Amino acid sequence: MIEARVDDEIRNEAFKWIAPRAYIMRDLEENDRHIAFVENNEILGCLLFSDYDGHNIFVHLALDSPRVCQRKNIKMMFDYAFNQAKVHRMTAMCVNGYERNEKLLAGTGFKKEGVIREAMNVNGKWVDAALYGILKGECKWV
Repeated sequence: MIEARVDDEIRNEAFKWIAPRAYIMRDLEENDRHIAFVENNEILGCLLFSDYDGHNIFVHLALDSPRVCQRKNIKMMFDYAFNQAKVHRMTAMCVNGYERNEKLLAGTGFKKEGVIREAMNVNGKWVDAALYGILKGECKWV
């Protein structure tokens, strides 16, 4: 059974797990928050919330198993951002043209807002990133 963990005990491990998968090129910051999806002590997916400014929060997502894409886990992501952090907007980015990620974001309600040229470093190469956003009033999950 997959469990969601937000405790400090897994915080650093969760960041080390998600950073290369979500192309995060900075260190873990004090205000970053995570939800790690764990089964048998193995991380299968992770959400990292960063750059909270009171109005917007940035979400990074990486999955090693599609079993993490359960309704309860999607609701957990939106509940944290919109109900607990009380933001008005959530922002996400993925490699532009990576259909699987773009389909996942669009399927949960994010809207593609544009492309940021050469914004992500993937395996030593700068690639374009698709910028996605969702407003609290658009979110069907909360």
